[in-house]
Amino acid sequence: MKKHLILSILLLISLRYSFGQGEKMKEIDDGGSGPYPAIAVSEKALSDFVVYRPENLPAAVKEEGKLPLMVWANGGCMNSSIHHERLLTEVASHGYVIVAIGSLQMTVEERVHKPTPDQELVRALDEMTNLSQQAGNVYHDMLDLDKIVAAGQSCGGAQVMSIADDPRVKSYMMFNSGMGDMTMAGASKESLNFLQGEIIYIVGGESDVATENALMDYERIDQVPVVFADLLEGGHGGTFNQEYGGSFARMALDWLNWQFKGEDQTGLFLQQELDNYPGWEIKSKNFNP
Repeated sequence: MKKHLILSILLLISLRYSFGQGEKMKEIDDGGSGPYPAIAVSEKALSDFVVYRPENLPAAVKEEGKLPLMVWANGGCMNSSIHHERLLTEVASHGYVIVAIGSLQMTVEERVHKPTPDQELVRALDEMTNLSQQAGNVYHDMLDLDKIVAAGQSCGGAQVMSIADDPRVKSYMMFNSGMGDMTMAGASKESLNFLQGEIIYIVGGESDVATENALMDYERIDQVPVVFADLLEGGHGGTFNQEYGGSFARMALDWLNWQFKGEDQTGLFLQQELDNYPGWEIKSKNFNP
C-alpha cells in the first residue's frame, strides 16, 4: 500500500513537471503572490532559455491586455536562473512574461556552471518576438513588444549594458550590478552612453561588491532618468532567496508597474517615500519635474 502511494505521488510530480511535447514545467512559491499564478517552463523553441509566465496566459491577457516582456541575464553571466527563480516567478505572477538565459533546472544540484555569450539577450528578444508573431503559438498576440525591459544580476547586468543600444528595450534594471571602470561581457562605462530609457539600480549596501560601481554609473548617467535603490543590509545576494523574492521583487514590481502599467510610483522613486521599504534608501535624477 505504502509503495503504491509513493508511486502515485511520483507520478503526479512527473506529470506536474511535464508540459507539452517533452517540455518541462516547474512551479515556485505556489506560483507567486500575484493574481496570475506563474510557472517556469522550458519551451521546445527556446531550449536555451526559461520562460517565467502566468500559467493561464489568455486569462492574464484578458484582464491586463498584452503583457510586457522582460529578458533576464543571470549572476556570473551563467546559464542558469535557478537562484533568481523566486523573484522572476513573483514578477510573472503580476502579469509579465520573462525569458531568462539558461535551460530549466528542477533543482540546484542539476545546475552546471557555464558562461553564456555576451549577446544572448538579443537572441532571447529575437526568438520571443518570432514566437509572438507565429499563429498557433502559445505566445501569439500575447506580448506587448513596445514594453520590453532588459534586466540582470551582477555580471548579468553587464550583459544588459551590452545591449543598451537595442531600440526594442524601453527600460533597464541592474540588480547588484554596475559597470564602474570595468569592462565585462562586452560592456564598459562607454555603454552608459547608449542607454535609451529609464534605468534603475537595485543594490545591497556597502557589503555588496557592486554598490560602488553602481554609484559611479549613477553619477555618470546624464541623458536618461536613473534611480538608485539601496537595501543597506542586502549584500550582493539581495533578497533573491526569500519567499516571493523579498523586497527586491517588490521594488522591481513597483518599477515595472510604474514604467509599463501606468501605476503612480513617483512618491517612491522621486520623493523617497519609503514607509513600505524599511532599510532602504533611494535617490533619483534626470526626471522631468
